[in-house]
Amino acid sequence: MTAASKINNISCQQIHPWSTSCTQSAGSIWIKVFIAGLKLYGPLFLVPTLLFKRKGTLPEIIRSSTFLGTYAGVFSGSICLFRSLTTKDYKSIAALSGFFAGLFSILIERKNRRSELSLYCFNQTMEIMWKMAANRGFAFYIKHGEVLVFMIASSILFYFYQQEPESLRSNMNGLLKFFINSA
Repeated sequence: MTAASKINNISCQQIHPWSTSCTQSAGSIWIKVFIAGLKLYGPLFLVPTLLFKRKGTLPEIIRSSTFLGTYAGVFSGSICLFRSLTTKDYKSIAALSGFFAGLFSILIERKNRRSELSLYCFNQTMEIMWKMAANRGFAFYIKHGEVLVFMIASSILFYFYQQEPESLRSNMNGLLKFFINSA
C-alpha cells in the first residue's frame, strides 16, 4: 500500500512534526526552499551572465527562487488543507496538491519561461507515473532508463539544432554553438 493511500490516517503533526501550525509549517518550508533556490539559481544564472555578458540576473534569481519556494510551500499547505476538507481516503490528495502548487507557482515566472517549466514538470510527472505503474506491475523497470531517455532527448535536440535551428530559442542555439564550436 502506498503512502498516498494512507494519507488520511496520518495527522498533520506527523507530516510536519516541527510545528503544530500547518500555515507556519508551509511558511518555514517556503523559506528553506527559497534559500536553497538562491543557492541553486545563483550559479546557474551567474555563469551565463559572465560568459555572455547578460543583464538583469538578480531579479531572475529571486523570481526563480520564489517559484521553487512557492511550489514547495503551497504543496505542503495544500496537503494539510485537502486532508482537513475530506473525510474519505482519497489517493489523489498529493496529485491535487501538486496541481495547485504548480498552478500558483508557475504564475510567478515570466511568460516565456512557463513553457520550459511546464515541460520540466511534465517530464517529472511522466517519470513518477512510470515508476508508480512499475511498482504496481503495470509497466516494466528499465535499469539505467534515465540514460536512455537522456540519449533520446539529446538526439531530438541535436536534430533540431542541425536541421531546423530556427525552431529553437536563440539562447539554446547560442549555448549549443558555444559547446559544439569549442570542442
